[in-house]
Amino acid sequence: MAYATPQRFIQEYGLEETTQLLADEQHLLTPQLLSDALAGAWTGAPTEADQAAANAAKDRIARKLVTVSNFMDGYLRAAVTLPLSAEDANAGTLEECCVALAREGLADDADNATERMGKVADRWRAWLKDVQAGRATLVAASGVEVASSGRTRTGQAASRFNWGGFPPTWGR
Repeated sequence: MAYATPQRFIQEYGLEETTQLLADEQHLLTPQLLSDALAGAWTGAPTEADQAAANAAKDRIARKLVTVSNFMDGYLRAAVTLPLSAEDANAGTLEECCVALAREGLADDADNATERMGKVADRWRAWLKDVQAGRATLVAASGVEVASSGRTRTGQAASRFNWGGFPPTWGR
């Protein structure tokens, strides 16, 4: 299950940018063709090549969102019980993380990749690591914490005592 949909991606970044990120080598893809492919109905009379380019773009964004969601699950699995309910999975934070990481993944060349995209994606990856380590928690759509995976933390906290201030006593 993907944490975001192609429609949510377009809502976040716009149809124009999404079309640019998904552009084919022949430059057949247009915003209208992409919109039509996602809607499942063609307006006008697009050629077979136009339809093929639009369907390939639709498949590419859907596949990227699933791949990114699976990547996210690798981090989330340590902290929460998966799969999350659809309501909780798309409650906002995971959805935003998914579209930001997918955006960076789709920006696969210098023409459409920006430093800002990379920084935003880095921030989301750091957040996933925080969730994995238990430094951040997921909140469900209802506002309560998402069910934990049952992981038990063990170990001892680091002492704040300055043991280095004492001379060694061994060997006397």
